[in-house]
Amino acid sequence: MNLRNPTYICLDIPEPFRTKVREVREAFCDRLTNFPIEITIAGSSGIGAIAGDADWATVETRLLAVCSKTAPIVARFGGVVRFPGTDTFVLSMGDPMPFVTIHERLKHSGIPFEPSNFPFFPHCSLRMSGELSPADISRLFSLRIEGEFEID
Repeated sequence: MNLRNPTYICLDIPEPFRTKVREVREAFCDRLTNFPIEITIAGSSGIGAIAGDADWATVETRLLAVCSKTAPIVARFGGVVRFPGTDTFVLSMGDPMPFVTIHERLKHSGIPFEPSNFPFFPHCSLRMSGELSPADISRLFSLRIEGEFEID
């Protein structure tokens, strides 16, 4: 596997929640139309992406070890958060701790990671750029996607 491109570790959001997030993206953000519906555990924040010079066989072994110790997560989305000073809006997690736990396990797994400028904040991205009207901002902040889902 080529790790020269930034390589993230992500958890896919299952249906029907994936479709609900995609519908929000289609309404508010052209940039994320074909972007996976997921929660990034390592990459854009916290421990960063897997180091580009890492040996894939070693990474895979250590990643599988973390996965084998991780139970499925029952999750729900929390409210919408806007990252300060940006037009990036995300769905927070109702209980971020299961994701923080996985992030910490990866941090101490021996997998080498690139540095990141941002603290870890588990979320699912809704939109990333471009100005919004005050009405659209209000619509985003009032958005809720209800229900529990399992990530295994």
